[in-house]
Amino acid sequence: MKTGSVVRRPVARVLLFDDQGRLLLLFDPDPVRGAYWYPPGGGIEPGESPEQAARRELLEEVGLDVPELGPVVLRRRARFTYGGQRLDQDEWHLLGHVASPVVGPGRLGDGEARAVAAHRWWSLSDLRASHERFFPEGLIEIVERLQTP
Repeated sequence: MKTGSVVRRPVARVLLFDDQGRLLLLFDPDPVRGAYWYPPGGGIEPGESPEQAARRELLEEVGLDVPELGPVVLRRRARFTYGGQRLDQDEWHLLGHVASPVVGPGRLGDGEARAVAAHRWWSLSDLRASHERFFPEGLIEIVERLQTP
């Protein structure tokens, strides 16, 4: 597969927990790289802060309005190929909490439904027991650190 130039972009993601301590992850059945689960989020648009972008992405992808997000609990650089495009992402992962784990369809017309094949609220024990792939790398250790008092 031929890939073009590298696209550099800032990205905001949310490690969103419900009141039971479960983490919301989205599913991508990527036929090229293999299926995996990942936190909601996406590109930071010009003029947006990471928090504003994360809030917008939660609305677009899963219909959740989370008024307060933060702090940033992980910052990383991710380089990979997706859909034939080479990406170099500066990723901001913000912490979020929501009382109700009800996830909606997202905003109509945003095209997000194709990007979000499924979602699931994962407990730490479910993550540990699973043979699924998770991103970002080291997600289980990150969740352990966030849930340790």
